[in-house]
Amino acid sequence: MLSERSQLILTLILEKKTIELNDIAKLLGVSPRTVRNNFLEIDEFLQSKNLNSLEKQVKVTYSLNDNKNLIEKALSNKDAPNNKEDFWQEPAFRLQFLYNKIFWEERRITIEYFMDCLLVSRSTVNNDLKELRKIAQKKDISIYFEKKRGFYLSGSEENQRELYFIFIEKAIHSSNYLKELETSDRSFINYWIKKVEEELMIQMTDDSFQKFEEIIVTIIKRIKSNKYVSENYKPAAGYSINELEIVSNNCHLLERYFDILFDSSEVLFLSNQLYQSHFIKNEVIYQGFKVNLDILANNVIKKISKELNIDLTKDKELYENLALHFQTTITKDTDISDLINEEMYKKIRNMYSTVYAAVKKVMKQVFTQHHISIRDDKEYSFVTLHLISSMEKMKNIYTKNLNVFLVCHMGVGTSQFLKNKLEQHFNFPMEVVTKDYLQAHLYDADMIISTVPLEVIDIPFVEVSAVLSEIDVNKIQLLEKKILDEKMIQEKITEGSYEPMLKELLTENTIDTQVNVNGWKEAIVYGGKILEEEGTIDRAYTNAMVESVEKFGPYIVIAPHIALAHASSKDGVHKIGMSLITLDKGINFGNKENDPVYTVICLAAIDHNSHLKALSELVEALKEDRFNRLLRSSDKEGILQYIDKTEI
Repeated sequence: MLSERSQLILTLILEKKTIELNDIAKLLGVSPRTVRNNFLEIDEFLQSKNLNSLEKQVKVTYSLNDNKNLIEKALSNKDAPNNKEDFWQEPAFRLQFLYNKIFWEERRITIEYFMDCLLVSRSTVNNDLKELRKIAQKKDISIYFEKKRGFYLSGSEENQRELYFIFIEKAIHSSNYLKELETSDRSFINYWIKKVEEELMIQMTDDSFQKFEEIIVTIIKRIKSNKYVSENYKPAAGYSINELEIVSNNCHLLERYFDILFDSSEVLFLSNQLYQSHFIKNEVIYQGFKVNLDILANNVIKKISKELNIDLTKDKELYENLALHFQTTITKDTDISDLINEEMYKKIRNMYSTVYAAVKKVMKQVFTQHHISIRDDKEYSFVTLHLISSMEKMKNIYTKNLNVFLVCHMGVGTSQFLKNKLEQHFNFPMEVVTKDYLQAHLYDADMIISTVPLEVIDIPFVEVSAVLSEIDVNKIQLLEKKILDEKMIQEKITEGSYEPMLKELLTENTIDTQVNVNGWKEAIVYGGKILEEEGTIDRAYTNAMVESVEKFGPYIVIAPHIALAHASSKDGVHKIGMSLITLDKGINFGNKENDPVYTVICLAAIDHNSHLKALSELVEALKEDRFNRLLRSSDKEGILQYIDKTEI
């Protein structure tokens, strides 16, 4: 059987009739000698099928004399053995393959080894090695060859790893070492990353999480092979003592589990790889404007809910998915064309035209308000998919909560048979009832399915045959859709979704000015005490706000001279609340960029989104010079008046 590259060459000859050797070599990224070997293989194949060999012309072109149909038939012979080792790869893959093998040095690596693995000529391997040496040299890495040892790398371990990580990011077989792990080892690494994420208060994107798994596996394997980063290794970026302490403490878990040792340099190297990942953030900077992703997602979901007359605001997963997608949209980390091709875009736009139109209208409006441009209409189709998924999930929830009565006139056995048939098509629960029971409990039902005619009733009803035909199934599907659509109407399901405005949270009782404190801890405790007295939180929540700063550093200093303290809603929150204090003198939280702090705001939230309206108003207010002047002057009356007039 022909190798894949030879099949491709023969197919090209069939299409073009005549091809030049150098053109093929350039197209496939191999040497002319490699192509000549393929031509010999093609000749052997044609002769084995009693066909003429390739015809070589003076210009070194190759063509065919035999009937095209006969050759195509020979190529499509399904009975021929298929050697899975026969494959050809692009130059980019070959470079990854070469570096991977030399980097791990698990056996003696020679040119002959690469020729056998990649099915290419010696000159192709030499050309690839020449190109690889150029790439490696940029990382201060040299590639040498010794007769006994074979090819090997020379350069710092950190540089060798960095280049390896660059290669595996795009390599076809990049997760080979991850797959070699025992399931328990892989589960432990997965758990370890999530633990570090939680303690550092970060969340990686899915792609970064997967890549970081591979990075950890690589580091562990290199340490086990006694390959360590330099003792004087220092990353370009600096990290806080708290961040390094968290990573270092968690490295002890890896040490015990894998029986290895992480020295301080390895901890620094791991930290550097961690912080090169893409994170799901609360805020991103776009053209000089700070964009809060939670607020952006909240505004989009609320406005689309109104457009579609469907309440989507209770779907926490939808908030998270849109916030993550908007992050990549704004920072341009991902090209939308990689996620949605032209054909899929048109299909989504046409299949879900109503939802797509609502998404496009709302996103244009909201993104313009946040000074964000949308480069490609495919963005709307991708968000449409998220919304359709959320709506389907909601429908499934409502479906499982439907009260459906099944009335059958032919006895218990037939009723059960019909119920079993219905359960093959529908997910809603059904209760077999008598006509007498139905009359007594009619208004407990969302839908009634009956094999007998019923008197005029104002409950959705469908009559079916006892054997359940396809027409019956269609009738039930239409009625079910109508009921679910009605249940999803916004006015029917918005109970409990109230979002207070900023002026309802920051009032005469929750604002204090010219407060005298001796440090940041006292400032947070003072603001927390205001909320405690309002019955909003327990003392445990105040303590948790202080502990968060102690553990993670001054991340709460969100803007020059402004701190926004908060903690988990699990730490003793009874209702949504906010307090604001201005200080008689500035205090330092440890944030060089934004210290000293003159205003401390404490926020208590009960869920993912009910506080976002007030937070949106606060963020907008903090952008205004007038409001900031009122805060700096500790003008309580002026602050209250400003907030009372603020509404987004």
